[in-house]
Amino acid sequence: MKKKPVIAVFENDPLNRFICQRMLDLQIEKVSFHIFGTAEEGLEMAKTLKFDFAFIDLHFKGEIYGGVELARELKSISDKTVLVAMTTLIQQRDSERAKSEGFITCLEKPLSFFDIDKLLKEIVT
Repeated sequence: MKKKPVIAVFENDPLNRFICQRMLDLQIEKVSFHIFGTAEEGLEMAKTLKFDFAFIDLHFKGEIYGGVELARELKSISDKTVLVAMTTLIQQRDSERAKSEGFITCLEKPLSFFDIDKLLKEIVT
């Protein structure tokens, strides 16, 4: 049996965390996932459990890490982690910044089932 990809979601907003939880619950046969409200708890877990994918709020507000800094730190732990940026309203500069920082794409929040399903079909083969 093929290993399920491990997804980490870094999201400050409780409502968006709830939405992500519900959307990923619908994908539970395809993926395993962890949702973090703080960068520190996710980075600690990343040291032992290598994430295949990390969905990061581009405008993540943490005590130490913002979204871009968080992405850099995750990449330093595991350069194989695929980064997906999320933002509430995608603007040209957000998309450009995300790509220049190593994210494969930038999705609009709240994430929809269609977006997650489509992305998983594209990247999980």
